[in-house]
Amino acid sequence: MSSIINTIKVMIFYLILAVCACFGLIFVQTPAIPLIFFNRRFYFRWCSLAMGYYLLMATCLLEDLLGIKIIITGDDLTKDRKRSLIILNHRTRLDWMFIWMLHSRFKILEQLKIVLKADLKRIPGPGWAMQHAGYLFIDRIWEKDQQTIKNLSGYYKSCQSPLSILIFPEGTNLTDETKIKSNDYAAKQNTFNRSYDYCLHPRLQGFTFLLNTMRSDEILDTIDDVTIGYEGIIPEAEIDLLKGHIPKAVHFHVKRYNINDIPKTNDEIGQWLQNCWDEKENRLKEFYIKYQFDVQSKHFNNKDIESNITFQRRLAFILWSLLILFWSYCIFAYIKIKFYVFLVCIFHSIMDSFANGIIDFVCQLDVNYRQSESQRIRASIKQN
Repeated sequence: MSSIINTIKVMIFYLILAVCACFGLIFVQTPAIPLIFFNRRFYFRWCSLAMGYYLLMATCLLEDLLGIKIIITGDDLTKDRKRSLIILNHRTRLDWMFIWMLHSRFKILEQLKIVLKADLKRIPGPGWAMQHAGYLFIDRIWEKDQQTIKNLSGYYKSCQSPLSILIFPEGTNLTDETKIKSNDYAAKQNTFNRSYDYCLHPRLQGFTFLLNTMRSDEILDTIDDVTIGYEGIIPEAEIDLLKGHIPKAVHFHVKRYNINDIPKTNDEIGQWLQNCWDEKENRLKEFYIKYQFDVQSKHFNNKDIESNITFQRRLAFILWSLLILFWSYCIFAYIKIKFYVFLVCIFHSIMDSFANGIIDFVCQLDVNYRQSESQRIRASIKQN
């Protein structure tokens, strides 16, 4: 019986997420599109704020509807909103969703950007909304991904907004199959060839390039090493959650590194990341015995923070509900609104087909602008 109830809850959860994403895209983010040509900085901040408030609403569903508890240990980041690169072990395909609960405590949901597979950017509604918010989509074609990272990092720099980018250095989530492949690969290496049970070995190339690009563009202050562990049932994929497999609690352990303490050469960065993953494997091995990371550092999970975030996420849910009710009535009552919705869908479909998505279009505009500014400056210097 409890499994059926959980399944119903999850169905409601997915439905609300999808509906809110579509309405947010159509009626909150899309009206900001003209700003792409006049003020990309304000466009970026507007769409990021909308996405942040959407994610805050989603934490209300995760915690209040599904009843998932969150336990945070390690460094206290609640008072320090740095520009950060977040590295997380990829235990399940849902890790990136559960981490919203963590970052709601750190008050950085609006600056959170996630590195995702390029296929997700074309999902009508949620995928288009994430494009507007500046998420980083990779094709796993290295030459193409290098240029994508460069362009998007330059766009971030132009927007001059603090941001936190979440990347899964393992590249895929942990399964029996991926663990075997990962350990087989590691066994052939001369160093860091330890067999893992709770992690996959990190891929160094993409992480190193992203780190160096953000550091050279001066948009990075820290690296936040986050370890995620699950208490109770572990949903491996979206379908498992739909079957009612809801974890009892999600544990996060946070360790922050100042960017000045991170090595600068590619080899040293790779060794640093591999050392982090060795520590993460040890930490997770102990966690799945005791189901806790670090008792001594739970002090910042205080009642004031929890009371404040509970109020904020429930307020976000109420406001999103009102937005959906209002625009649902408008769609039903006015033919012009129906036509507008149709145009929005056509526009984003065209952008996906001919410009590889709105995010690539915006980044290319930004690249062209920066190049023209650079040429103008050089011409001015020659004249003087």
